[in-house]
Amino acid sequence: MTTIGPTRKPGLLSPAAMGRTNRSRVLELLHRDGPSSRAQLARALQVNRATITSILQPLIDNGTLVEGASVAASPAGGKPARPVWFRPDGPELGSMRIAPHAIIGARLGVDGTIRHQAERPIDAGAPLAEIERTIFAVAHECFDDATLLGVGIAASGTINTASGSIISLQLAPVLNHYPATERLGRELGVPVYIDHHPRVQALGDKWFGHGRGLASFASVYTGEALGFGLVYDHEIVRGEQGAGGEYGHTVVDLHGLPCPCGRIGCWETIATLTWLRAEAERRGLPEPTMIDCGRLTELADQDHPGAADLLQLYAQNLAVGLANNEQMIASGRYLMHGDVCAGGTRMRDLLERWLVAYSPDRDGVTPTVIMADPTERMTLLGGGALALSAAFASIL
Repeated sequence: MTTIGPTRKPGLLSPAAMGRTNRSRVLELLHRDGPSSRAQLARALQVNRATITSILQPLIDNGTLVEGASVAASPAGGKPARPVWFRPDGPELGSMRIAPHAIIGARLGVDGTIRHQAERPIDAGAPLAEIERTIFAVAHECFDDATLLGVGIAASGTINTASGSIISLQLAPVLNHYPATERLGRELGVPVYIDHHPRVQALGDKWFGHGRGLASFASVYTGEALGFGLVYDHEIVRGEQGAGGEYGHTVVDLHGLPCPCGRIGCWETIATLTWLRAEAERRGLPEPTMIDCGRLTELADQDHPGAADLLQLYAQNLAVGLANNEQMIASGRYLMHGDVCAGGTRMRDLLERWLVAYSPDRDGVTPTVIMADPTERMTLLGGGALALSAAFASIL
C-alpha cells in the first residue's frame, strides 16, 4: 500500500518505493484470488514470471508466504505449478479502533482472517489514564503471546501520521494530542502505525471488501460522525502528515446549525445520528432517542406518519456530502458503512437517487452507492492491512 498526498515531488519513483508498490499489488491479488502460482500472478499483473519471482522470493524467505504442493499447470500439460499462499502459522497482524465510545482490537492472520476480537466501552469524559488502561487491556487481550508484524490503529478525529498522535477528537477531547503509536508501541514492544479511521476503512475495502479490483472509490462512514476514505487510481489519498478526510466538517449551510467543531453548518449538523434523533423527536416519532436508519426504515415500511419523509430527508442530506465529493474528484462508487447500511435497499435507492440528482451529468455515466458493511469489521481488516504494508516497507 502506497499513500499519496495532494501533489507528488517531480522525478522518478525510487527503487524502494517501486518495490513497496509492487509487493502491495501482488499481496492484494493473493488476497483477492486465493493461492496462486507465479504464472497466474504474472498473467494477472501483465508482467513476466521472473518479475513475480523476484517479488515473491523475499516473502517466502522471511516466512510470510509458503509454497504449496505442485499441481498441473493446465489440462494440456506443461511444467507443474506451485501455488503460493500466506503461511498459516507465521507472524500475525494487530488492529485497533480508537473511537469516542469504545476501544476495539483484533488479531489477524496475514491472509486477513480475524482470529480474535475484543471490545470494551469507554466513557468519553473519563480521565486519560482510565481510557489508556482500556486501550492497553484490549491490546493485551488480543495480542499477548502472539508474534506480530505490527499493529495498525484506526482513530477517530484529526490524526498526525508522522508523529503517530491524535491531534483532536471532539467527541472525546481527553484524547487530544494523545501520542498513540508511542504509548502503545512502548507497551507492546512492536511497531505501531495510525491513520484516520475512514482512510483505514478504505484500506479494508481495498484489500478485502467491495473495493477489491476498483481503481477509484470512496469509503464513507456514517453514524455519530461522517468521514471519507478515498482511493484514486489504486492509491489511498491522504494529505501531508495524514491530513484530510474530515468531510463531516465541510460546510454545507453558512446559516445552519452550530457544529461541535466550532463552525456553522457543517455536513455533520444535518446528516448524523444526533441530527436524525433530534428530527425524530421534533416530528413526534416513537422513541426518538433510539432511532437509527434501520428503525426509521422499519417505521417508513409500516407507513408510520412522518417516517418516510424523514428517511427521504436523511438520504438527501447524506447525498449532499457525497455529491460534493463527486463534483471534486468523481470517485464514482460510494461504499457506505455504519448506520446507513441498516436502511437496506430502500435507503440505498433513495441515497443513490439524490446523489445522481446532485452530481454533474457525464454523458449518462452516473455514480453508484453500495451498502458495504454496517460493522467495524472492515476497519479492523484495514488496520491489519496498514500494519502489513508498513511492515513490508521497513523489513524488506
